[in-house]
Amino acid sequence: MQHFPHLFSELKIGKRTLKNRIITSPTGETMPSFDGSISTQVVDYYTEKAKGGAGAVTWGILAVEFPRGKTGDVKNRADTPKVIKDMNRMAESIQRYGALFIPQLFHAGAMTTAEAAEGNLPACVSDKEVEHLYISRYRKAGPMHELTTEEIKEMVQKFVKAAKICQRAGADGVNIHCAHGYLVNQFLSPDTNARTDEYGGSFENRIRFGIEVIEGIRKAVGPDFILGARIPGREWVTNAMTEEECVEFARRMEKAGCDYLDVSAGLNMSQAKVIETEVYPQGSKLDYALPIKAAVSIPVGTNGMLRDPQFCDDLIREGKVDFVLMARALICDPYWPQKASEGRVDEIRPCISCNDGCMGRVRLGYHLSCALNPVAGRETHLSKVLKVQDPKKVAVIGGGLAGMQAAIVAAQAGHCVTLLEQDNQLGGQLNLAHVPPHKEKIKEARDWFIAELARQKVEVKTGEKVSLQTIEALKPDSVIVATGAVPIDKLPIEGLENTVQAWDVLRGDVTIGENQKVAIIGGGIVACEVGQMMLGKNNQVSVIEMLPQIGGALEDIHLTDLLIEFQEKNVAVYVNATAKKVEKDKVVFEKDGKEEAVSADVIILSVGQKSAGTELVKELRAAGYKTIVAGDAKKPAKFVNATLDGFYAGLDV
Repeated sequence: MQHFPHLFSELKIGKRTLKNRIITSPTGETMPSFDGSISTQVVDYYTEKAKGGAGAVTWGILAVEFPRGKTGDVKNRADTPKVIKDMNRMAESIQRYGALFIPQLFHAGAMTTAEAAEGNLPACVSDKEVEHLYISRYRKAGPMHELTTEEIKEMVQKFVKAAKICQRAGADGVNIHCAHGYLVNQFLSPDTNARTDEYGGSFENRIRFGIEVIEGIRKAVGPDFILGARIPGREWVTNAMTEEECVEFARRMEKAGCDYLDVSAGLNMSQAKVIETEVYPQGSKLDYALPIKAAVSIPVGTNGMLRDPQFCDDLIREGKVDFVLMARALICDPYWPQKASEGRVDEIRPCISCNDGCMGRVRLGYHLSCALNPVAGRETHLSKVLKVQDPKKVAVIGGGLAGMQAAIVAAQAGHCVTLLEQDNQLGGQLNLAHVPPHKEKIKEARDWFIAELARQKVEVKTGEKVSLQTIEALKPDSVIVATGAVPIDKLPIEGLENTVQAWDVLRGDVTIGENQKVAIIGGGIVACEVGQMMLGKNNQVSVIEMLPQIGGALEDIHLTDLLIEFQEKNVAVYVNATAKKVEKDKVVFEKDGKEEAVSADVIILSVGQKSAGTELVKELRAAGYKTIVAGDAKKPAKFVNATLDGFYAGLDV
């Protein structure tokens, strides 16, 4: 029986046929070499998605001009024939599994800096102030070069040349990135285009560059090579491309030679419009794909928070779109298509839309990975856990994220694993993390790990405090200590007895009512999320943070939206502020050498965590046990650190 028959039906795109309606959405994965050449890492990363059952793999993004046309993240390139050999290796690797291989071509335009462009001035459509969030930031980094009319015509040919290189390398087609604020989008939108020549002003002129790119490529590559485009369906700036213009642009792209359209977001004031946070509903970009689907005769797809196979199957069945594109869902579980096709939906590792392991790492200059799937980006070495020849008896102490991950991997390697958790339920800090607003997916992730322990036949014992004697009774060959962390509660602050711990609020041990003044000492992730909880109860919130910024460990998209929310809801934020004294109705702190105070009905302490289980580790090692410390027990950090740490611990027993 074929599960989700509409999603797994074939689709004709141009002269080619996809085996199903699932296309991997391109991601800036920061995996090429510094010169933009193709690495084994990037080949293996995308090949894993083909292995997992996707109908087509969109590899992106590739700069058509290097280095001026790339963003700050290390980007792949398609501007030189030197990449053909390795791109062909990548094409063969992906096509082996029945997936089509479609590189995505782009030019950053003004979405970069001279530093990222390696000393070249960024190319802009118009040298003007703009509203778009990221371009306005980039403009503050230094001057830009406004393209001349002749340079624009040369830029068209750069796209054409790049497409021909991909064709020579064995790709099945290319996708042209016309959205997300990159160069083609900058021509389309009045916010970034104030030109007075043939490429600016009227709608006809603003779409000219994009149309010439498609027409030029189609003429160069012939009718059999797939040519698609990611286009904007909506913009969120004052001087925006209208929705009617987006629809008409789609019609013109079809006429110019496009075989399919992938509808996404244009210029915006929040990158969450492009890469949604957990606040957004499933299929968040569907509404602006629908009118485009109705206006053209070529296949149209949507992307954005697509997580559930039944939801995706219904989109196809109801004729709302012809295919779906997934990025983060297939980063979290590249075997999503295979598992869905076989009806094993409960085995799909659920993406929690945290953006932390994927885009959060990319923004730091690291390669893309995943908070819940540490194999992502490390496929070359970790994609297959090999069975050991000499299985061991392994004890894992701690049933939080790191402990569960360690136990799963150790069991996959063939070891006999017992997991011990002192609480009555597994999950550790996941049980707290899913409590704040819009964090329900974290509970699903917790449940997936618990179910995976059962699938891997890990013996689980809960409700028992672990001591050296407990381990001695088990007689393990190796011990993994993943006992997590506990909140910091000792500080040089007078009157801490007048505070409540953030963890106690999250557990429900402390109940805070509505319409109260709530002061939070600490401005890290936990503090900010508890602050959001308090706002949901119509409380007046103040945050006192000793660092220069609150939420410093949050990835950029979540941080931006958090700051906007706090500003809109009048949260009083005091940074570079050190709490000195806590009274029953106020917090006294020092800022800029002056003493200030904030009145409060409730004062919450949230100043970080410290590792737990350190004494047990000493005892185990003194007793001669091979002891591996993982997760927060080694160093308090984030989900993305816990899963990677746990994975390696499971391998290293």
